[in-house]
Amino acid sequence: MRFLELAKKDLRLELKNKSNISLMLLFSLTAAFLFSASITEPGRIFSPLLLIIFFLTGMLGYSASFLKEYDSGTIEGLKASPLTPQEIIAGKMVFNLFLMLAVQTFIFPICYALFDVEGNFALAFTAFAICNAALSVTITSLSPLLSHSRAREMLLPVMLFPVIFPLINSTVVAVNAALEGFLDFERILFVVAYSGIILSLSMITAERVV
Repeated sequence: MRFLELAKKDLRLELKNKSNISLMLLFSLTAAFLFSASITEPGRIFSPLLLIIFFLTGMLGYSASFLKEYDSGTIEGLKASPLTPQEIIAGKMVFNLFLMLAVQTFIFPICYALFDVEGNFALAFTAFAICNAALSVTITSLSPLLSHSRAREMLLPVMLFPVIFPLINSTVVAVNAALEGFLDFERILFVVAYSGIILSLSMITAERVV
């Protein structure tokens, strides 16, 4: 599976520089402390606040990991390599997935404590991890569609939000249910299926957009 080699290359560069993950952690921590200090009883809206943090944090990571290949011109090298467009997208997807789950592992417990949340921590973390992974897959799958636009960093969140809104809505419901002690398998299945459909469409059109 050659796409894993691309993901490993990006991970090695990230572990060496730590610029991307540091920026994402700093932004998410700042947002968490601001929400905690400025909102009365943030625990009551824990899921929406957490999604706002991760959506904006994810935009930093996605633009820096995939779109930077176009800014630096290295995308031409990837195209000239034995990797297919589908494998390029898959490699970036694995890398983004690792980044977002790493950020969640660090930020989720902090937000849980800061917002004084009451509920099942383990189930909520699990439900959010599944939905966070689906969100990462969906956004990475659609990122190549905007790769040739000059204002792609600005257009990315604007254009993607309507597409990922069903995921955001289902994630809020699933995490709230998990906090109450049960997994909403119907919502989680929808999230997984929805991201799978977007991924399939991305792979079908990869030859034209990468």
